[in-house]
Amino acid sequence: MRSIGCILLLAMLLACSPAARRQGGGLAAPDSLLLKAEQGDAKAQLRLGMFYDKEQHFEEAAQWYLLAARQGEAWAQNNLGVLYKDGLGVSQNYAEAAHWLTLAAEQGNTLAQNNLGWLYQNGLGVRRDYAEAQRLYRLAVAKGHAAAQNNLGTLFLHGMSLPCDTDSARYWFTQAARQGLSTARQNLLRLEGK
Repeated sequence: MRSIGCILLLAMLLACSPAARRQGGGLAAPDSLLLKAEQGDAKAQLRLGMFYDKEQHFEEAAQWYLLAARQGEAWAQNNLGVLYKDGLGVSQNYAEAAHWLTLAAEQGNTLAQNNLGWLYQNGLGVRRDYAEAQRLYRLAVAKGHAAAQNNLGTLFLHGMSLPCDTDSARYWFTQAARQGLSTARQNLLRLEGK
């Protein structure tokens, strides 16, 4: 009887431990990371957001990204912008997505430049502006971003702010396809009529 009492006491202590209290839906973040994040460390908040994002706990990810984004962490700003763009863990809000992506893009975040370019290309949360989309894509392309290469190819193919130019479209689709982007390979096949 005494050993059962000890086991119950041990189980209660474990259930009340910091690690158990920090679990979200059966998912436990590393204690050291959580402690740093709770103390306001932007990099730790970003990493914790990425941890929850990877596990598809998007509401939790958005909360941590927001804390880091408010401190100017460009990756957190991009990731939060993507959550708003896609409506994951937050209500879909293209204007809010554009806000956070702009802050990250201004810091030179390549993914944010591409993501924000896509919003401008499609007129979501911002006024449609193909020239601005092209400018942002070119910034990301200069750093070798495959999706931006593909998106720039699309602008050339459809004459969006640029003269319709299938040779330039083919060039950018090829660059992106060489990096393994399947969408670019599909665009090349369509361009070649296959």
